[in-house]
Amino acid sequence: MNEQSNIRLLYPLNVWALSFGSAVGWGAFFMMPGSLFLPLAGPVGSIIAIAIASIAMLIIGANFCKLAQKYQDNGGFYTYVREVMGYDHAFLTGWALIVAYLSIIWANATSVAVLIRYIFGDALVWGLFHYKVAGFDVYGGEVLTTLAVLLIFGLFSAYGGKTKRPLNTLLALVLLLGLLLLFFGVAAMSPQHASFYPPFTAEGSPGLQIFSLLMLAPWIFFGFESVTQGGAEFRFPVQRIWPLIIASSICIFLGFCLPIAISVLSIPSEFAGWPEYVGALSKLKGFDSLPVFHSVSTLLGSGGLMLLTAVVIAAVATCLIGLFRACSFLLQTMAHEQLLPEIFARQTADGTPRNAVFLIMLLSLPIPFLGRTAIVWLVDAITISGALAYAYVSLCRYRISKAEGETAGKVLGLCGLVISLLFFFCPVIPDLLSGSNLKNESYLLLSVWSVLGLVFYWYVFKHDEQNRFGKSFSMCTVLLFLNFFASSLWLRQTMTSKIPLARMGGYAPVNEALTQNCLIQILLILLILFFMADIFTTMRRRELALNELAYAEQKASRTNSVYLANMTHDIRLMMNAIMSYVQNATDTKREYQSMQGKCPSENLSGLWQGLSHTDSISHYFLHLVEDMRNFNRITGSELTLFPVPMDIRNSLQEIQNIFAPQMQSKNIDFMACTAELENPYIYCDNNRLQRVLLNIISLAYDYTPSGGSISVTLAQRGTAYQIPPTPEDQRHLRLYADYELRIKNTGACLPDTLGAIFYNDSDWHQLFKQEGAMRTLAIAKHLLDLFHAKVEIESTTEPPEQSTEMIIRLSCKLAKQSAVPMQTAQEIVNL
Repeated sequence: MNEQSNIRLLYPLNVWALSFGSAVGWGAFFMMPGSLFLPLAGPVGSIIAIAIASIAMLIIGANFCKLAQKYQDNGGFYTYVREVMGYDHAFLTGWALIVAYLSIIWANATSVAVLIRYIFGDALVWGLFHYKVAGFDVYGGEVLTTLAVLLIFGLFSAYGGKTKRPLNTLLALVLLLGLLLLFFGVAAMSPQHASFYPPFTAEGSPGLQIFSLLMLAPWIFFGFESVTQGGAEFRFPVQRIWPLIIASSICIFLGFCLPIAISVLSIPSEFAGWPEYVGALSKLKGFDSLPVFHSVSTLLGSGGLMLLTAVVIAAVATCLIGLFRACSFLLQTMAHEQLLPEIFARQTADGTPRNAVFLIMLLSLPIPFLGRTAIVWLVDAITISGALAYAYVSLCRYRISKAEGETAGKVLGLCGLVISLLFFFCPVIPDLLSGSNLKNESYLLLSVWSVLGLVFYWYVFKHDEQNRFGKSFSMCTVLLFLNFFASSLWLRQTMTSKIPLARMGGYAPVNEALTQNCLIQILLILLILFFMADIFTTMRRRELALNELAYAEQKASRTNSVYLANMTHDIRLMMNAIMSYVQNATDTKREYQSMQGKCPSENLSGLWQGLSHTDSISHYFLHLVEDMRNFNRITGSELTLFPVPMDIRNSLQEIQNIFAPQMQSKNIDFMACTAELENPYIYCDNNRLQRVLLNIISLAYDYTPSGGSISVTLAQRGTAYQIPPTPEDQRHLRLYADYELRIKNTGACLPDTLGAIFYNDSDWHQLFKQEGAMRTLAIAKHLLDLFHAKVEIESTTEPPEQSTEMIIRLSCKLAKQSAVPMQTAQEIVNL
């Protein structure tokens, strides 16, 4: 939940009013009964279809109510889809809802001027301009009136504060109660008791008529889900939203069915029945052209007409207030997700996303200039996208229920998905339904809507610094399909309408229209393919980068594990040596105590020597600890040598100090010596060299039986020699010498399988995964490879002279004696 979205203002009655008022708008009273419902399915067929649609929408309502209980946030459908299916599909859901909400806001705002034209004639036919859009006359007076409606309700939504909620609830009650009073009043005064006959229209079967109207359910009910936007405002447990949706659906059913009944309860006397009356509406003027207004004015007089006017105003007002609220909260949520500038995420002290309301007003300013016909095309096309949002929500319910093992939820989710897909496809497929096909221009607008959606997504995707988008190819595929599908249907319908022209004036006009329309379709497809290609290329680039990052992390993790295990191995050797010397010191102490302070000088000398060796080993131990603290070495993919000036003889002395106690405890004769070295001062990584000797000697220790011997001998092979200077360093002379280390143990032979490791090009990472001797040799092999050393193994298998000698040859750069730290005389003597 957003940190600012914790202002609880809505009671259950407020939520019911928002859901009911957002769905029932202007068209239910003075347009849809005569222009859609009665001509399509008749009075009985329309009521049956709307009743079935109410049940179908309750299934979808059950799905989003369940999601609202799980994800309590202001984002509504956008939040639900984001949590279940990711940001890509959430974007498509949000895009579908935003343009649908906006189109219905525009339709209700422009309906005021249309209603005035029907009732008062030319009252708004004035202004500085007059032009036609798709055959509809646009006058300056009507444009200003529509702009005034948009500004009034926009400013009220932005600055209404706490007044909005009780006022909207009051208007919703006026809408419902006034509609009930009008129906019962008209029914009581109507002399035409057989006014519902015929129950269906004469064209098509009753089943097809009901199904055709049923497929328009999203167009009828859209907006009842808008209460999920701003769900954090509820002052009651969110579990109670489901009964409110049921109550709202029942009221929406009444809000559309009662005007249908009112329309046929009174018809002009010159018509024999409602079919003749409805067929002649386009030729009538004033109240006679609006069946609901005609019935109320004829049967209830001026008082009934005033009540009907109040009901219509309440319907328009509740719809505008509810959809301004829903759209602003959705825009605010998308701004929180950085899909829009951060300024639109701000809200006032009472929880109103005021800047988002201003954005809606800004987007609405050009709409009145387009004319009523263009807006109807837009509403017809865009409200179909509401079915797409319903399909996403039902799919989310199915996925959640499947993960939780909830059978009822899976059934409802799957049923909602199937119903939503029917709601989407059936109205857009030409000639499938009776009298409910989209206009040709609506198909084109649907195609343009998909292109604009992809362009917006492309912009969001390219500026996505958190790498949240671009996870799903299917979302882009849906937009591509919508574009190709809608543009193809537009092309088909346009050419079908041109066929009569071909019969009258030849094929030239048809060919010209076909060429022009094909170019438009190709342009739309090329646009969407261009942006999709860029999106998919970026997705692929990011995927490769993620794969490389994952591989690098795996490699670093493997090196980390190997490095730490390697250190553990060496630390164990250090600890064994230190514990041995500590034990010797403890034994000396006990002997000293037993002699009552008369300890021989040779024992004290041994104690001093043990402590000296312990100190030497501790320094090496300290180096291991410091090495482990160096995070770069642990996570690096390769180890690196750090040569320093040193006396190579000291390395052997320290190794002898480390192993002496262990060798003595196992009764192994251990000796480390050097031949006469002409050049003992070299540049070498002393710590790495000692680790090589530690691992090889520990391996010899493991295979040497009690009573055997181990000797380590260091010798120089030949004299020093000069290496040609490098181009970068022409002034300094570089001298090198070759050295030979021999580690020989008697009493046993190293197994051939172990010796072969140094001769084969084995992967030391794989060897390190082994236990025991294999791991020890893996460490030694890896370090020797760093030194570019050559290894030979000589074994004698004939008893009783069984032995193994490992010969290590390496070259080192010589150092000056003055660069080597001074060593104690005792260490040189010991060596």
